[in-house]
Amino acid sequence: MNKSLKWKALIGLCVVYTAVIFNLFWLWGALLLVWVVQDIKGGVTHLLEPVAKAENPVLFWFIEATWFALALFIILYDFNLIKFD
Repeated sequence: MNKSLKWKALIGLCVVYTAVIFNLFWLWGALLLVWVVQDIKGGVTHLLEPVAKAENPVLFWFIEATWFALALFIILYDFNLIKFD
């Protein structure tokens, strides 16, 4: 059996561990942005269940917009570019 190394998944795990260990929330935002790009390329996203762009385009784009907005919010907030006083 030929097993291929899933290097993207391994890098993703390293990013998750780094974000948690060093309390770097912006890395979570960056990871979300990567997921958005991958979802758009693949035409399928996941929010408790797979949602395909071909079958549910409005829901697909609403989820992608939500992930994108959340990613930007996390990055901007972590770099103190937006504040809530």
